[in-house]
Amino acid sequence: MKINKHIIVKKYLEEHSLVESNIISFNNFIEKRMQEIVNEIADSMTNEDFEITLGKIDLGRPKVIEADGSSSLITPHEAKLRNLTYAAPIHLELTVKKDDQIDSETVEIGKIPIMVRSRVCNTYGMSKEQLIETYHDPLDPGGYFIIKGNERVMVMAEDLAENQPFVETNSKGDLVLKLFSSKGTYRIPVLISENKEGIIDVSFSKFKDIPAVIILKALGLIKESDIAKHIGKETDSVIVNLYEFASVASKEDAMFYISEKTNLQGTKKEILDRVKQRIDSYLFPHIGQKKEDRIKKAVTLCKLIKQFLIAKENPNLRTDKDHYANKRVRLSGDLLSTLFRVNLGILIRDIQYSLQKSAKRKKFFSIKIIAKSTLFSHRVESAIATGSWTGERSGITQNMDKTNYLATISQLQRVSSMLPSDQENFAARTLHPTHYGRFCPIETPEGTEIGLRKNLAILSRVSTRTDLETETFLRELTSHGLAGEEESTPGNTEVFLNGIFIGSVKNPGEFVRVIKEKRRRSQLPIQINIRHDNAFQTITIYTEPGRVLRPLIIVDSGVSRLKDEHLLRVEQGEIGWKELLKEGIIEYLDAEEEEEALVALYEEELTQEHTHLEIDPTDLFGVITSLVPYSNHDQSSRLNRGSKTQKQALGLYAANYLARLDTDVSVLQYPQKPIVRSFVYDTLQTYPAGQNLVVAVMTHEGYNMEDALVFNRGSLERGVGRSFYFRPYSAIEMNYAGGLKDEIVIPDKDASGYKTEASYKHLEADGIVYPEAEVNEGEVMIGKVSPPKFLSEAREISVRTKKESSVAMKQEEKGIVEAVLITEDEDGNKIVQVKTRDQRIPELGDKFATSHGQKGVIGLIVDEEDVPFTSNGIRPDVMFNPHGLPSRMTVGYLLELLAGKVGCLKGEVMDGTAFSGADKKELEEQLKELGFRYDGKETMYSGVTGKKIHTKIFIGNLYYLKLKYMVANKLHGRASGKIALLTRQPVEGRSRGGALRLGEMEQQAIVAHGASLLLKERYDSDKVLLHVCSKCGTLAIEDNIRDKTVCPICNSEEVESVEVSYAFKLLIEELQGLHIHTKFGLKNKYE
Repeated sequence: MKINKHIIVKKYLEEHSLVESNIISFNNFIEKRMQEIVNEIADSMTNEDFEITLGKIDLGRPKVIEADGSSSLITPHEAKLRNLTYAAPIHLELTVKKDDQIDSETVEIGKIPIMVRSRVCNTYGMSKEQLIETYHDPLDPGGYFIIKGNERVMVMAEDLAENQPFVETNSKGDLVLKLFSSKGTYRIPVLISENKEGIIDVSFSKFKDIPAVIILKALGLIKESDIAKHIGKETDSVIVNLYEFASVASKEDAMFYISEKTNLQGTKKEILDRVKQRIDSYLFPHIGQKKEDRIKKAVTLCKLIKQFLIAKENPNLRTDKDHYANKRVRLSGDLLSTLFRVNLGILIRDIQYSLQKSAKRKKFFSIKIIAKSTLFSHRVESAIATGSWTGERSGITQNMDKTNYLATISQLQRVSSMLPSDQENFAARTLHPTHYGRFCPIETPEGTEIGLRKNLAILSRVSTRTDLETETFLRELTSHGLAGEEESTPGNTEVFLNGIFIGSVKNPGEFVRVIKEKRRRSQLPIQINIRHDNAFQTITIYTEPGRVLRPLIIVDSGVSRLKDEHLLRVEQGEIGWKELLKEGIIEYLDAEEEEEALVALYEEELTQEHTHLEIDPTDLFGVITSLVPYSNHDQSSRLNRGSKTQKQALGLYAANYLARLDTDVSVLQYPQKPIVRSFVYDTLQTYPAGQNLVVAVMTHEGYNMEDALVFNRGSLERGVGRSFYFRPYSAIEMNYAGGLKDEIVIPDKDASGYKTEASYKHLEADGIVYPEAEVNEGEVMIGKVSPPKFLSEAREISVRTKKESSVAMKQEEKGIVEAVLITEDEDGNKIVQVKTRDQRIPELGDKFATSHGQKGVIGLIVDEEDVPFTSNGIRPDVMFNPHGLPSRMTVGYLLELLAGKVGCLKGEVMDGTAFSGADKKELEEQLKELGFRYDGKETMYSGVTGKKIHTKIFIGNLYYLKLKYMVANKLHGRASGKIALLTRQPVEGRSRGGALRLGEMEQQAIVAHGASLLLKERYDSDKVLLHVCSKCGTLAIEDNIRDKTVCPICNSEEVESVEVSYAFKLLIEELQGLHIHTKFGLKNKYE
């Protein structure tokens, strides 16, 4: 086997951003789709008293309008710091014509959030230096939105393909052909089924089970011979259907039949109009919604009936819903289009309504005033901010994961299924053969979402819209032997373009070959795919967006088109990925076309039958999994956890972290690049997130049982695993109605809620803490007083009183003030932001892991002099328990350890790429040459006694990751504190300063010890005195004015007080509220 240098994949990663599909899709939405939507809405508008015409739509650059009215362009960095929305204004030409008055204006209809690094982003086209000048990280991939300073990622959504027939068996076991016809906001399922009498029925919209022949006749195919010709398959079923309705002789008859079946009332003309309108709008809207499209629809329906009949004869022809040819991935552009279409529709209706109002009042109108709707901006913004989309869907956008660079990239590569995660959907979660090279087989969350959230594989991409003119393309196809709809002869193969029937061909094989060759010669778009399906006798051509494509090398009669000279030219930088596509060496296939391909994994395996060759064996993995060294030697479930730990490792999450304010982020102080690494690591230019440590595989005094790790204190003192934890605190000086406003000052002592004087000690004269101040929990960093919130508060205290609302350090945290930023938001309110940092040195309980899914917490930190050492005097940084290896079968861990040892001794970076890294034999030989034992084991001596350890210890170098789960963020305890209003019991949760629950089992443990007083004391956090009448056992009333306690029923004053829990008293009072009389029997507690 020749040495694989992965040249092609490296070139691809150098030239392509991993989020480019999303950015291309967004650019396409801005440049083409927005105008298309405006035109669509303009066409579908009903003009009653006045004519509204919509003209050109124009998108500006992202800018901010300040409180004083001035406006300026903003960079994403400024938007993040100032809590602004990174959005650009949309201008639309509106013309209103009423009677003789014409008003034409270009109005700003609102703002739309802009994707960072897209074509209208203010950083687009900047050089590396310019980006750094504007405080940008040049490696930031973009592809996210900024809403009120918050970064939101739009997750790609997976959906069933539209306009494509699915043949399946329904719950009753009957065969149905289903098609989701979609046009604009319409998405209408069309069902073809057969009833017990053998009549083929069609259902769509409100029409249920209308005989197909009737619909064909209503559409204008009157002659039985035409229908039979178009169906092109002579079975008894067709004949039965045609004879059954032979009496229906005209369009009108067919329409009346439909109206009877669907109970439409009205005069003759009304009925006809209604049926026509419904058929035009709701039957196959993707073919067209005009009168002229009726025959086309009829022919398409015939072809679908033909497919239905073929499927009926052959039980093997059932559509696999999980086959990726039947799925589409909705990119940001598609998702935004839906949102934009709905909200623009609402805006236009709003304008129409306002115009009607002004027309009724006989007033003069001005578009400028009517169209000033902030509603549009708010709706779009809140949809992206919350992730709740039109059509009852939620979770479309997520907050950006900023643990490290890989976590961000992985999130931008994610595809989420629209199926609910609480149902079983076993088939949908399983890995499907068509996922190969499209989705990572490893990377998916464990738990309810398993298999529903996938990540794109490293080379795959989602198709975006092509600039293919349908008319010219059809003309071209005709020149290659495509016969039109009318001229089709039986026995021809039908051709469908994006689910629309366009004609038929005599010689399907030749036709497909010609089209493919044209694509390879770049005369057709790269993203066009074609497939000849023998079973259904169809050829399908797809150019639509949302298909997941993967690149393959083309093979001609057993010889790969990619020759060694090409590789050489790529390596020397003469040609790149684009040239390989142009020269027809590599092509993109979708799951549909790949069905007709035979792909070889290695060049040695090629035979005459093969049509394609895999670019690289590693291209089946996603970005994260491809970084795991020797991942092909790990057990899959461990590798899945290993991919997950890589996304939780602390490192550098962005190069501009000093100029950012992010919640809950950490930065490792001394991140290193791994010594053993996959080739992907270098080409991706990721920021490192881990450290190379010396690991000995041995037990140590029982302190590394159950995955715990024993660390060397000397290593920690030298800086292993040290990180800074950053947390921002902010306060806004709000302006309220009535001239009241917040003030950022040192609060006066008479402010209600004044803390102790000591807690304000760090504040300077302006009420803000100074940089580098060491702040402990509860100490104030921004002093702030607010006006009283409610009038009741103001009445009780004199009106002048201010309420203390300072920002203090959270409970159980400490930190040093890293930076103080003072700015203002778009409403002109002053914002003060304080960023604190806390140095975290690894301590007992901090979580560490390797990329092989071997995760554990620190169980002991040993003094350096007590750590075992080798004969060379090397002391390990970590001692890992050998029992964690056999059952988990993570051989990759051992190989990386060995390779790391060789790499460190030779001073070289080792190749650990899956399927092609340095193998065990090589490593063993190199170790021998270096004068070490070939198996990586060494003699070690006890650090305490100095005695030789009898067993040889396996020791080497490994890349360890410190994960974001640190004990300092979890540790929690309290004495007295906040309580819940209703039950008067302590609140729960560390973030709210809650208490620790002593639950049922804890209570039983105390009972078992017989510690009754402890038990009583533990459970009296909400004790209260209840007064019970000793005569009749009713709850007595405590009358404070007359200073006596009386029983309300028997008026006795013989009342005993009993200590109960407040929650119990609440129950009693609620029972009384339900008019249930409660009685208590009292007993002498000393008896």
